[in-house]
Amino acid sequence: MAQVVAAGHAISPEAENAAVIAKMLRVMMLAPFLLLLAGRVKQLAPASQGQNSKITIPWFAILFIVVAIFNSFHLLPKAVVDMLVTLDTVLLAMAMAALGLTTHVSALKKAGAKPLLMALLLFVWLIVGGGMINLLVQGLMA
Repeated sequence: MAQVVAAGHAISPEAENAAVIAKMLRVMMLAPFLLLLAGRVKQLAPASQGQNSKITIPWFAILFIVVAIFNSFHLLPKAVVDMLVTLDTVLLAMAMAALGLTTHVSALKKAGAKPLLMALLLFVWLIVGGGMINLLVQGLMA
């Protein structure tokens, strides 16, 4: 998120605001995607495997929504929020570095095409869905 704010800020305050809104909309599009994915996985799972009939919603998606709502009320001092944003950036950088350090091309080949197709589907969902919502918001603000 910090890099989006910085890139938009380098252009203008309006670009900064638009960049933040676009980024948040893309993040918000993940929750419906996860629900659709869980429903599809449930449909495809054979009944003979004794699969649970409930759709599992990832806890981090629920926690993200709760934190976003909480943050919208501006209950924490700006200094605390700034510290948490900095901590978030550091932890994200560490996680991305760890992911990169443990990924090998042989593991990607072994996983096959399905994970890559899933990533492509998620990418298209976020670009198209986020773009459509962005256009809708711009139309409402005009």
